Amino acid sequence: MPMVLDAAAPTMLARCRRSGTVCNLTLNELASRSEAGAFQAAAIEALGGEACGYKIGATSVEVQRLLSCTEPIYAPIPREYVLPSAAVFRIPDGLLGVECEFGFLMSRDYPASGEATEMATLRSAVAGCFMALELVGRRVSADVPLNEASSIADYALNVAVVRGAPIADWESRDLAMTPVRAMLDGVIAASGTGAMALDHPVKALLWLARKLHRRGARLRGGEIVLTGTCTGITRVAPGQMFEGCFADLSPVQLRLG
Repeated sequence: MPMVLDAAAPTMLARCRRSGTVCNLTLNELASRSEAGAFQAAAIEALGGEACGYKIGATSVEVQRLLSCTEPIYAPIPREYVLPSAAVFRIPDGLLGVECEFGFLMSRDYPASGEATEMATLRSAVAGCFMALELVGRRVSADVPLNEASSIADYALNVAVVRGAPIADWESRDLAMTPVRAMLDGVIAASGTGAMALDHPVKALLWLARKLHRRGARLRGGEIVLTGTCTGITRVAPGQMFEGCFADLSPVQLRLG
């Protein structure tokens, strides 16, 4: 039987995230992006811990069509869910799969007071770019429809993040055209380029900066931001080795426990 979205619902969702289980909260019935965002904020508070940045999702036309939304979604990343490359991660209930993404590290607060949010100023606020994986999934059961509201409310589908090595020469690379491959046990499972993330990963970062600024918030120095999948979602199973291969760089790895 569906569970009513009452004041205890965000705490229940947080409990499911901690335990790797799912429930049947009807998050799809939230009436708007703002209502879903308010639920997400309450669920983040119930989860506790410290946020260390953001994930951006639905940066491709395909995912926006799937969720029936016209712009990306986002959520804070809890620091405790950031893993190093080659970590072992136990698959929780509701995991949808793994994505290969470009991540950015902010060097300072952005935008500064009176600073325009545009590409040139944004690049001056970025300390570096790194390879990353994102595990995406749901804390609600499969019979609850997946839509824009349920995705936003459910931590924007973030489960965990794998932070890979920095890309030292990222500014001289064309990230939009950089080939990215998702490998499962040494076999190519999916491929794409940085252009899947709003045509360019830095454009996705700029979108988030503007979105936060309109809410009276900003990106903070030291925060990380994952800018959306370059390979779609790759389904995984226990015992597999997942590798994100970015051009000619050493891959970022994750073993599924």
